[in-house]
Amino acid sequence: MSNPTPRLIGLLGLIVLAASGCQFETAGSVQKSADVARAFEALDVHPGYRYYVLNQENEPYGVAGLGEGFWIRDPAWREVAPGSPTFEKVVGLVKSFPAPGGYTEGFTILDPQRRQIGVWYSSLGAGITVDPDTKQVMISTATPWLGK
Repeated sequence: MSNPTPRLIGLLGLIVLAASGCQFETAGSVQKSADVARAFEALDVHPGYRYYVLNQENEPYGVAGLGEGFWIRDPAWREVAPGSPTFEKVVGLVKSFPAPGGYTEGFTILDPQRRQIGVWYSSLGAGITVDPDTKQVMISTATPWLGK
């Protein structure tokens, strides 16, 4: 039996969040964007965005950039300086080594009102939750690094 796709796991994560009492007015989304993919591949960063890497520097599964005031606090995520050698390295690894069965794409991150608040570059689907009071963003994905 094959493993569920990363997108299905992300969808299931959203369902679990909803069932656990998460209010739908905090649910954001991602929207596929070839422009975002090209920007990451060219290492063209948004001024004022803070960038985060999902998982370890040597085994990243995604890179997120968030607009002013938005942030991530999660042990699976690490902030990375845009334009740094580490940023270049993780973007290259995310592109060159997608999750099994996936391919790397770019997405815009949208808040619950469908306003762009960031960008996402990964081969994993993502569920987005935004706390409107604190502007904390939670990005739920599959966790292929735990299966090793």
